Amino acid sequence: MGKHRSFSRLNSGLTGRDHYSSTYSDSLKRQIDWLRRGANQKANAICMLLNQNGLKPSSILEVGCGTGAIIAELQRRGLAKSYHAIDYSAEAIAFVKKTLPNVHSVVGDIVDCATLFGEHKFDLIICSHVLEHLENPERFLRSLSDLSWTNFLAEVPLENLFFGRIKGRLQDRGKHPAGHVQFFNKQDFLTLLSNNGMDISDEYVYAPFFSRDTIKFAYSDGGQLRHLLKMCTEHYFPKYCGVLWAKFYHAHMTVLCKKNQNLFKVAPKDGPD
Repeated sequence: MGKHRSFSRLNSGLTGRDHYSSTYSDSLKRQIDWLRRGANQKANAICMLLNQNGLKPSSILEVGCGTGAIIAELQRRGLAKSYHAIDYSAEAIAFVKKTLPNVHSVVGDIVDCATLFGEHKFDLIICSHVLEHLENPERFLRSLSDLSWTNFLAEVPLENLFFGRIKGRLQDRGKHPAGHVQFFNKQDFLTLLSNNGMDISDEYVYAPFFSRDTIKFAYSDGGQLRHLLKMCTEHYFPKYCGVLWAKFYHAHMTVLCKKNQNLFKVAPKDGPD
């Protein structure tokens, strides 16, 4: 499948999904704040690709919605009329139901979307920073064949770039702090999508950067040296050297797709998760 299939499990024995679920259970408030801080840049990428392609979705489903930070931001911008969401974490969905009562949110496995939302037709499905947590992202993508939708938009971190590959040789990726088990470069990500039922419509790569306050929030307990390093790698360098940073070190890639009807007709839908 490509170089992104580097690790199928974390060294702890947890799957990427279980790692994220335990994160919500153990530190929900911190996760709420963390996802809120990154939602604006992710929503910017979504809205830019939609505007660029003249798309105005009425109904949106977000798979792996977490605590609903992206949906909340899209609602604030008035992007769509109706919103649906699914996440494996009961704690995350309980927070969505409490804070976003007009979002139809459910607890469930994202490969079961057709069972849970089969009566709905969606103008847009959003899958933001989910695929890197899945041992078998192909199975999820192919499961969408049984769901009615027009456009699919996915975003992942590009961590298998030049310096990322060097870093991967020096560190154990099985201990990734965010529970990533897939590590993508641009071509790997596009190949994953196109081989599993997606026709690529448009793409956008950007260098995400954090505010000083967010870096303090995320790394305040790591000492001054680590704080300075993160200020350089997650604030100054991506903010002021964004093009080069996104090419060689770290980037987020957002891809807009349509359903490849012919491939979905012949693609097998089963396989281990």
